[in-house]
Amino acid sequence: MNGIEYIQFFPTLRCNLDCNFCFNQRLPATDNVKTGDFEKIIAVLKKSGIKIIDILGGEPSLHPHLIDLVGIINRYRMKTNISSNGTDSRLLNLLSERYDKKFLKIGISLNSDGISKGLHEYIIRHKPLLKSVFTKQSFIPESGRDYIGLEGIEYYLIYMDIVDKKNSEYAVPFYTYYYELMRLKRIYNNLDGVYCSGFLCNENDYPVLNNVRCPAGTTKLSVFSDGSVYPCYLFFRYKEFEAGNILKDDFNKILQSPVLNFFRKFSKNNCPDTGCRLFASCHGGCPAVSYIFYNDMSVSDPRCRQ
Repeated sequence: MNGIEYIQFFPTLRCNLDCNFCFNQRLPATDNVKTGDFEKIIAVLKKSGIKIIDILGGEPSLHPHLIDLVGIINRYRMKTNISSNGTDSRLLNLLSERYDKKFLKIGISLNSDGISKGLHEYIIRHKPLLKSVFTKQSFIPESGRDYIGLEGIEYYLIYMDIVDKKNSEYAVPFYTYYYELMRLKRIYNNLDGVYCSGFLCNENDYPVLNNVRCPAGTTKLSVFSDGSVYPCYLFFRYKEFEAGNILKDDFNKILQSPVLNFFRKFSKNNCPDTGCRLFASCHGGCPAVSYIFYNDMSVSDPRCRQ
C-alpha cells in the first residue's frame, strides 16, 4: 500500500477575496474541474486507498457544483474537509445540515477585522473549525478573538506560506511563530497550530515523517483541477514538478515519479542557525518555499533568515 493518506484537491482557483498571504496568488487561470472528471479522479483515489480529500482553492464555494462534488466523495465513503473564507454562509449551512461531521469537516478562515451576520450565525450553530494565518501584523485577528476559547470550537493558527519576496514582509521566522503558539496554547485549550512538517513533524500521528524531508509525496499529494498531480500545492507554478495526471496516467506510476524522491528522504538539517533551540528536531523548513526563493530545495527556509 502507498503511504498517501490524504489529497489536497483544488476544484477551482476562483476567489472573491485578494489576501496578501494567499499561497495561490498569481497562478495562471484554469478551468474548474468538471463533475464527471472529478468522479473519475475520486474513483482512482479510492481504489488506491486514499482516505481523505481536502478541498481547497481559490474559494471552493465558487465552484458551481460544489454540493455535487461533496456528494461524490460521500458515495465513495471517503472523508472530506473544505477550507472556505465563509462568504457564502448559505451554502455552508446546506452542507453542514446535510452531512455529519464524521464525514465532512468545514474550516473557516478568519483573517479580517469583522465577519458577516450570516457567518457569525453559522459559526455559533454548526461550530466549524476556525483558522487564521499568523502574520507579523496579526497573530489573532479581531474576527477570531470572539470565538477562540469558545466551547465546541477548534481554532488553528496557520504558519504563513510565502510565494514571493513581496509577501515575505508579512511572515515571521518559524521559531517566533512556534514559541508564540506554545504560549497561546497554554491560555486557550482549544487552540492548535498548522505548519509544514518540513519544520517539525507529527511523529505520533505520522511516524513516517520523522525520516522524510516533508509530507509531500509521503503522506499527501496535491491535485490540480485538471487532474495533474504535484508533491505540494506550492509547486503548482512549476510544471517540472508535475508527477503525472490522474485522468491520463496510472496512479501507481504517478506514485513512483522521480519528482517525489527528494521529499521522501532526510539526512540532516541544513539551516545555518545551529544555535536555534529547534535545530535538532527541525528538518530545515519547507523545501517548496526554498525553491521559490532560491531555485534550490536543499537550502533552508528563507522565513527563518529574517
